[in-house]
Amino acid sequence: MTRNQYQIIAQRIFKSENQRIAVEAVVFDGLSSYEAEKRFDVPKGTLSRNVRKYRDEVEYLTQVVES
Repeated sequence: MTRNQYQIIAQRIFKSENQRIAVEAVVFDGLSSYEAEKRFDVPKGTLSRNVRKYRDEVEYLTQVVES
């Protein structure tokens, strides 16, 4: 998954720009969810759910493409 592909998916599933940036930092830069929540001012516990939501979406899209 490239960052450009990530941006397309993230714009569709996340309302907040801060959440999109924070999830990107976790997925691509290796930041922990906890650190990204603090750094990007995302409510506690939200980012773990959003990272999971993004990964589930990628898995779903991968399955659709491979079908």
